[in-house]
Amino acid sequence: MTARTAAKQSETARDVLISVNPRAGLRSRHDRVAAIERAISAAGYRVRLVADLEELSVLSQVGAQEGRLRAVLTAGGDGTAAVVRNHVPLEVPILPLPLGTESLLGRYTDQSAEPAAVVATLDRGVVAGFDLGRAGDRYFLLMISVGFDAEVIRRLHNSRRGNISRLAYVKPTLSTIRSYRYPELQLYCNGSAAEGQPIRCRWLFGFNLPKYACGWQIAPDAVGTDGLLDVCAFHNGSLLGVFRYLWHVTCRAHHLLADMTVLRSECFRLEAAGAEDVAYQIDGEFGGTLPVDVEVLPGELRLLVSVATATRLGFTHLAEAESLISAAGN
Repeated sequence: MTARTAAKQSETARDVLISVNPRAGLRSRHDRVAAIERAISAAGYRVRLVADLEELSVLSQVGAQEGRLRAVLTAGGDGTAAVVRNHVPLEVPILPLPLGTESLLGRYTDQSAEPAAVVATLDRGVVAGFDLGRAGDRYFLLMISVGFDAEVIRRLHNSRRGNISRLAYVKPTLSTIRSYRYPELQLYCNGSAAEGQPIRCRWLFGFNLPKYACGWQIAPDAVGTDGLLDVCAFHNGSLLGVFRYLWHVTCRAHHLLADMTVLRSECFRLEAAGAEDVAYQIDGEFGGTLPVDVEVLPGELRLLVSVATATRLGFTHLAEAESLISAAGN
């Protein structure tokens, strides 16, 4: 695996956009965003809160072209970060603030939502290029799944009203337990169906980063810089099978099961074996229905992270790399 280098933003890039959803979240979350905005402004940055995604897209494109935009901050969970990544140019780094129901990306990067910590990352952080997933025409940051949990998320999506709390998942989960039929899936890796026989399964996960809700470690060895997705395919299709798999995931023993497949792949295609309408989800949001083609874009997920996080995740700081090159030349 090729070593990757993280670099600081230009000191002339002093504009910051904060992507917010005024209709989502508790009042305390909006108060925290306001406190972050004040702290960033006090640190000498030009800050703008943006609620409209089309406006965010235009402002980020102009800011990137003129070299003024330092980063786009995502005030929410993983779904918010993914939506922002799909609406701003890939060269613009995003800084995920863990303020949502699930903020797995913020935890992965050890980013605090405390105003002082946000300012510190803006001042002294570096831009690191992680792998970016793409399902169809949409980018995803963490993972894609097809099966029981994706159906829960589809039903939640269809009945969604405003902010999503953990309690909001109860009704669609119970509904899915009562009626889901566990349709068979066909997985083709590294290309089209013509390249070989599919792997047949009933529940599938593809991870770019080793994070999932509830702290479940389904693909604990997933690496966001290896150019590969860690794919876990569960073969059994039943409610008992779901509970059995989750029990083994909780015990971190699911990789020992005979009725599952684990592999790594640069790309894959997933189809429904029959005529069923099968949903998939990306980063905790409804993504669409099968079939879907999935691939990895190496290094295209640009995040603004602390130097400590970049070092922990295997990046070399640009200044450090230049120092090593200079020392080698001497």
